[in-house]
Amino acid sequence: MSSTAPVKVHIGVLLRHGMTVKAIAAAAGVSADTVRAIWFGSKNKGSRGRGASPSRIHRSTAEKLLAVVPDLTSLPPAAKVSSRGMRRRVEALGTLGWAQTRLARMLDISQSRMARILTSKTDIPAELHNAAASLYERLWRVHPPHESRYDRAVYTGALEYARAHRWLPPMAWDDIDTDDEPAVVDEEPVVDEVAIDLALRGERVRLTREERHVAIHLARERGYSLEETAQLLDITSRTVLRVLHVTELSTAPEMQLAA
Repeated sequence: MSSTAPVKVHIGVLLRHGMTVKAIAAAAGVSADTVRAIWFGSKNKGSRGRGASPSRIHRSTAEKLLAVVPDLTSLPPAAKVSSRGMRRRVEALGTLGWAQTRLARMLDISQSRMARILTSKTDIPAELHNAAASLYERLWRVHPPHESRYDRAVYTGALEYARAHRWLPPMAWDDIDTDDEPAVVDEEPVVDEVAIDLALRGERVRLTREERHVAIHLARERGYSLEETAQLLDITSRTVLRVLHVTELSTAPEMQLAA
């Protein structure tokens, strides 16, 4: 007999990597009830609740479970895994302007299925997870084409949607599959340079207060007039002047401020 403790820890690692209880059981060649009993505790007869996990299990069972590696590419295509990894990848690509409709076509799934994955915690086949992971590796540093009027509208819409839903970019995660929280939580406001550039090119992009201030100064550097800047950013000329004036005061020498 072997101690259950290291096996339970390993099952936790496998679950964090997106494997389900059934997938772990299938990979180890044991029953799903065995995995459930170790992880959740044994089910009490005549009761709906569960008790403590068994303290010891057969050595052969322990060895089989400890031999399972957290590699979803080794699972049968139809094995169910957590949708968390795929959902995070689609959201991260959305912050680069990749629209859900375009990603759904590239993954050969329907838009309705993509929507369900993004809005629920339903499990997905390992085959789909691996396809999404492969697509993400190809696209996470690439913006989609947005030269034509149609592509630009799709691109801008994807950026707007991602920003409105506060989706996180690719670099927010150390391990996009297993991290409980983003790797870095910025205390300073995040400024989206792509959104600013789009706004100064005449696209209707919703900017945060910080992004609008950066855009005003960038427009000034590029030689835009007061009126042109106001029109591009859909604000009043007075707002543009106030932002510029406040910045000039905050960066002025101490003697000038005193005067």
